[in-house]
Amino acid sequence: MPHQLYAMVAITAGVLVVSLGITIVLALRIRRLRAERDRAVTLAQEELARDVHDLVGHWLWLASIKSELAYRRAAGDAHLRGELGEALQAVRHAAHAVRHVSKGNRQLSLQGESARAEALLASFGIDCSVRIEPAGLPRTVSAVLGTVVREGVTNMLRHSTAGRCVIELTERDGRLRLTVANDGAPGPETPGRPGDGLDNLRHRVAGLGGTVRATTGEDGWFRLIAEVPHRFSE
Repeated sequence: MPHQLYAMVAITAGVLVVSLGITIVLALRIRRLRAERDRAVTLAQEELARDVHDLVGHWLWLASIKSELAYRRAAGDAHLRGELGEALQAVRHAAHAVRHVSKGNRQLSLQGESARAEALLASFGIDCSVRIEPAGLPRTVSAVLGTVVREGVTNMLRHSTAGRCVIELTERDGRLRLTVANDGAPGPETPGRPGDGLDNLRHRVAGLGGTVRATTGEDGWFRLIAEVPHRFSE
């Protein structure tokens, strides 16, 4: 009997150990599956946010620019101007909401903003060429230069009569130089806004040890030029 009792105890203990081991393995597997599910959900949410920003945001930006131009041209029709003003505000609110939803999930980039600018300008019948020599820019540098492209193109559409645009990034004398140029001299500026935009760009580029300047050449081309030290590209 004692031997049989010991055998039963041993068998019971063995079953308990095996059961405990299986339970631990199952618990770990469940935890791993949940982690994988959470990662998949997070990636899907980030991908959706990027799509919303890239697709919807692009068209809202285009609608905002065209609405603003139509608003200015309707100066002689008070009723139409009022209607366009309301539409413009609605588009701006929608654009702000899209930026808020996708905030933190999308990193601006020079390549991305240049491609979007090229497509946007084409919709206005403006020929745009993009030449970017250096590759593999750090995210911070690419994001700041992408902001320069966006601001430059937006102001070009608002304040010039351009037919051609050139976006170019080169390396020269130990510095990266980004030029956003167009062949239409700026028209009458909206008080405060273009200056504020340029000041914001100068502040952001200064954070990289760089500079921003705007010039109008004798050839009739307006150029927005941002330069940052080459070491930030390494």
